[in-house]
Amino acid sequence: MAGYTFKGKQKLCFTEVSDFTDFQGIGHDPLYKRFDSVQSVVKKVVAPEYQHFLATPQYIEEDDQICWHINEWKESPQKLVDLTGDERAKYESIKDNTIKAYRTAAQDCNGEDLMIMAGAIRYLHDECVYCCDDKVFLVAWGMTPDTHQHKVIGSVIHEVDMVKKYKITFDANANGALVCKLDKTMTRPEGFVLSAKDLPQVSANEGWIFEGWTPSPIGVTVNSDLNFVATYKEIAKPIIPEVPAIPVEEPETPDEPNEPEEQRYYVCNFVAGEHGKIDGASSFTKQEGTILSSSEVPKVKPCQGYEFKRWIPSPDKVLMDSNKTFTAEYERIPWWRRFWLWLTNLFAGKGCLKWLLWLLLTLLAIGLLLFLLRSCNGCSGHHEENGVVPIDSVTTSDGRVIDDNGRIRPITGNDGKLPDQGDIVAPVTGEDGEEIPIIRQPGVPNTIANRLFLFIENENDNIEALAQDFKKAYSDDKYSIIGYDKEVKLLVVQVPENERNQIRQTINSKISNHKFLVFDEEIYELNGHESTSTEKPGWHLEAIHLKQGWSITKGSPNVTIAVVDDGIEAGHPMFKGRIVDAYNVFTQNNSLSLGQGHGTHTAGLAAGSADYYAKGASGVAPNCKLMPVQVFDNKQCPLSALIAGTMYAIHHGADVVNLSVGPSFKGLNQLSVDQQNEIAQRQFKNVEKLWARVCALAAKKNCILVFAAGNDDILSSIPPENRNASSIVVAAVDKNLYPTDFTNYGPCSDISAPGKGIYSSYPRGGFKFFDGTSMAAPIVTGTIALMKSIKKDLTVVQARNVLYKTGSDVYGFMPPMVLVDKALTGVKRGDFSTPKERMMKPMPNGGDESAANTGTPISKAPVADVSSPPQQKGDETDYDAIRRKIAEYKRKIRELEKLLP
Repeated sequence: MAGYTFKGKQKLCFTEVSDFTDFQGIGHDPLYKRFDSVQSVVKKVVAPEYQHFLATPQYIEEDDQICWHINEWKESPQKLVDLTGDERAKYESIKDNTIKAYRTAAQDCNGEDLMIMAGAIRYLHDECVYCCDDKVFLVAWGMTPDTHQHKVIGSVIHEVDMVKKYKITFDANANGALVCKLDKTMTRPEGFVLSAKDLPQVSANEGWIFEGWTPSPIGVTVNSDLNFVATYKEIAKPIIPEVPAIPVEEPETPDEPNEPEEQRYYVCNFVAGEHGKIDGASSFTKQEGTILSSSEVPKVKPCQGYEFKRWIPSPDKVLMDSNKTFTAEYERIPWWRRFWLWLTNLFAGKGCLKWLLWLLLTLLAIGLLLFLLRSCNGCSGHHEENGVVPIDSVTTSDGRVIDDNGRIRPITGNDGKLPDQGDIVAPVTGEDGEEIPIIRQPGVPNTIANRLFLFIENENDNIEALAQDFKKAYSDDKYSIIGYDKEVKLLVVQVPENERNQIRQTINSKISNHKFLVFDEEIYELNGHESTSTEKPGWHLEAIHLKQGWSITKGSPNVTIAVVDDGIEAGHPMFKGRIVDAYNVFTQNNSLSLGQGHGTHTAGLAAGSADYYAKGASGVAPNCKLMPVQVFDNKQCPLSALIAGTMYAIHHGADVVNLSVGPSFKGLNQLSVDQQNEIAQRQFKNVEKLWARVCALAAKKNCILVFAAGNDDILSSIPPENRNASSIVVAAVDKNLYPTDFTNYGPCSDISAPGKGIYSSYPRGGFKFFDGTSMAAPIVTGTIALMKSIKKDLTVVQARNVLYKTGSDVYGFMPPMVLVDKALTGVKRGDFSTPKERMMKPMPNGGDESAANTGTPISKAPVADVSSPPQQKGDETDYDAIRRKIAEYKRKIRELEKLLP
């Protein structure tokens, strides 16, 4: 049986999947395969002292088994049912309190969170409860034994050998610090012998040299908790002779040396990172004013499959004027280079003819394997398939499986000099694998708590100069530049979480020689959701007259659709042979993850194969090329990543770009339309200006950006990216041509499309129904690609005019729904004139009475006032202003309620 050891946890037991039944799940996945989602909800709603309760599952596919892991223990775990007397009573009480905490937390949940919590604790068998260290742990949760096979629950829990582990602590003491703080404590099994490779690296303070550990850890056998303390040697300071109080005769010895000046010393630290090791000293001191020589820079031994690229910052001829830290950067070696190195080493030895025979046999085997892989659409692996290399994933200490998109790190030295390579996007995983801090508040987009976004308004200003001046103003290592885009003129900086608000208010005055906007780095999550619809698959294809449109064109291979989203299954048969220029903004190559299926679904709607029309899942433009661009790292997309992905698409020849990603303003639908309109006019002006820059650059390249209007049932003019006239914004309707119950509506929405019960491609070669404006947008994106197949130089204004003029009337405060055949006919006819504004149709009797479904006329123009907003109160942010507005609205409602009889 295979298994996995999670950091900080030990394997306790395993279960056979076939022994259980009634698996609770999320969608079609059982909970044990979605533990990251379960753990996310538990951490959000359950008190910290009880979050350990659900054991960490690791599914072993080849054995169809689940390994269960719990926190590392001091006393051996025992089943609750095996305890007796006071010990049994003690753990019964702990179990009851723990279960009560989970049930209480579940009562405060709703939606998917409630489903996850209820499923996790639905079955609570005492035979599945283990006890140790004053805690209880539940294994085989979210499922129950199949009573047709087993009558005794304990017979399906297979215990493993329990190895006792001990805690080892390394105390850096007052005269230094550990290079990696996580190395302070570690656990090792009983009987383990410590060696040099187990010891953490130490950085000595100024004036001290690290000597070693007391007692010496080397060769120590672990049989209890251990503690080692760092020892240091003080650098001897020159003795300055005292000046005598009375004159004395000078000695006869000539040429007496001058009194020496006191010298300072600084520490050089070289950090190897996770893909290599230092060969030599990783930390040493140098005298102030000296130059670091190349002979003092240690060599790096990269791990297999990687090669050392460079040190960041470069240590070449660095002047020692402060403590210096240099971090190794690596590059993954492509498979073909690894193979070539193997060949080189092979022929460097003896017995060349013998090895040549083996080489020929190996090449034949590889050729056969590649043939078999090509014939298997569902096969997984890390070979390039259809222009995409599936991305590696890693398992964190708490059992999370995350995309290996790299870690956040400073990209400049203390001089603030930006790298010469292309733009860099900061991922969402910290340097030590931790999750970034996120501020989640109702009514406003989520933001990253320790980042700021610096955006230069004047296109002629120098972003490199701003970066250098930022590091002059904020020279401490706790302030760092972690991302940039030289063309959009933006910097992403990381700052201490508790200083962010103050820095936001004072940074402009501190760097007064530059004009730039400062705002929070928003972070987006996917808004398209799996549907419970029972609609006929493909109803949307009939509604938009797709077959009739294909009689004119199915698209041109000279037209490229970019889908900026969360990744894609490149091997899905819907995309065979048509993917070009795939890109991941975090890794800066064509390594893409599957994501959550959102990108695969939207890409299929825009450009999926026509072979699946009868199945109800065809793309609108099946003959066009598809450019997938990944902007999500572990289910989250920073604003800077979305900008970078859009810019990549623009500069790599995309004719139309689909953006089914955006901020959430959940809860603002409780405000009146007038108050929503005021928010649209006053708030998020900085982000609006940023998107205006991006849309202007797209227009220069004759590239059309298509945005999903959003799923918050509010005015579509509130999301700032929707306010630009150089883009197309898409709202969603259902099969009755009613506004969906989630779509944003009204000003700034240009066209609508089907968005409920939409059937399209899904990872692992499958298909699923989804709801969302995320689904409506790619239908319009595909339509614009067909229009550009007829008229390659079609502009965004021309496209908007044709779509609006030829669309079908719908109900409510919504623009017309796209009709593919009518739009293509309009392009062929060459009628791009501005259409007359339509009066929207009121909902028939029995329709929804929400604001989206009123009979108010709709304007295609952006929200009326897009100039600078009136002055807000004090240092109030956009988020503060919206929270204040919500509070005022609630107060008015309470006052009205008091007047009721």
